[in-house]
Amino acid sequence: MKINTKMSKIAINLNIQKMRYGNIFLIILISFYFYSCDDHDNEFNLIDPSTSLIEMEGEGGEIEISFTYPDWKIARIINQSGNVNISGNSYSLDGSPIRENYTLKLDSLGRMDAIWTDKGFSIIRNSYTSLKIIVKENSTGEDFNFIIILESEKESKEIQVNQKKSNGYAFKKIEYKIDENDGDSIFIKQSTSFSFNVQSPQEFSFAPLQGIDIVKTSYFESAEKDAFVWTESDSVLVEIPSGIWNGELYFNGEKTLYTNASIKSESEYSKQMETVTIPSGKSRFSVEIQYRKRRVSYSLYLENNRTKQEKVINGKWVEFAPTGNYTIRWEN
Repeated sequence: MKINTKMSKIAINLNIQKMRYGNIFLIILISFYFYSCDDHDNEFNLIDPSTSLIEMEGEGGEIEISFTYPDWKIARIINQSGNVNISGNSYSLDGSPIRENYTLKLDSLGRMDAIWTDKGFSIIRNSYTSLKIIVKENSTGEDFNFIIILESEKESKEIQVNQKKSNGYAFKKIEYKIDENDGDSIFIKQSTSFSFNVQSPQEFSFAPLQGIDIVKTSYFESAEKDAFVWTESDSVLVEIPSGIWNGELYFNGEKTLYTNASIKSESEYSKQMETVTIPSGKSRFSVEIQYRKRRVSYSLYLENNRTKQEKVINGKWVEFAPTGNYTIRWEN
C-alpha cells in the first residue's frame, strides 16, 4: 500500500508538471499570435514610398512612386516658400470635379491640380500603391519646392519635391497661317458728330478718320498658360501681316511687340481730309467709320537656353483697324 501511494504521488507530480509546461507553451503561442497580428497591422499601415526626394529641372517632368502597402492618404501639400498649405482643385479618376480652390488633400484615388501661369503640378493616384507626380515648367525666376505629406493610422511620411527655376528661352521665329475662322471681318462704328447754325452755305473741311478711337490696335492671344511668360522682359519684336488677299498673307516688314497687351498705333488714314458744304440754318451730320477685324493663327518658336530644345507656342494675332472707308450721314 505504501508503494502504491508513492507511485500515485509521482504520477500526480508528473501531471502537474505537464500542465505547467502546456500552459507555458499556450501562453507563448497566444503571445506570438497577438504579436504577429500586431506586427502585421503595423506592416499594413506602413508608408514606404520608393523615393522620398524628387529633383526636377526647370522644364518640369513626371515621376511615378510605388508603395508596398495601400493604407495611406495625402494629408496636405506644403509650399516651402512661406511654409503654407497649397490650394487647388481635385478630381475623380474619370475627371469629375470633387472640390475647387481648397487646401489640397486626397483620401483615396483621384487627381489634384495646382496650376499657375508660371508653375504648377498635378498629382495622380490611380492605384492604391502608386502615385504619379507631374511638375509643370517653372518660369517664376526662383526655385519651387514643395512637400507632400502622407499619413496612415500609424505614421506619417514626407516626399520632398525640389524644382529648379527654368533658364528661359531665346526667340527663333514666328510663322503665320490662315486657319478656319481666321481672316478679315468688317463692322461699322459711329464716330464724330458735327452741328452747325450758319446764315449762308459754306464749306467745312475735317479729318473723318481722326480721333481717340481712330487707331490701329493689335495684340496676341493664346490658350497656353505660359504663352507670354518667356518674352515679358525681352521686348521681342515680331513681324505681323500687312494684308490678306485671296486667302494669302502679305507682309511689308511691319513689326510689333509680342504681347497680349493691346498695342495702339496711328492709322495711315488719320490725316485723310474731307470737305463738305454746310447749308444755311441749322444742320448736323455724323460720320460712320468702317473697321476691319483681322484674325490670323501664329506659331512662335523658342529655343530653351539650357537644353536647346525647341518650344512652340500657338495662338492668334488680332488687329482692329479702320479700312479707310466712311459714310457721312446728314440729319434732317
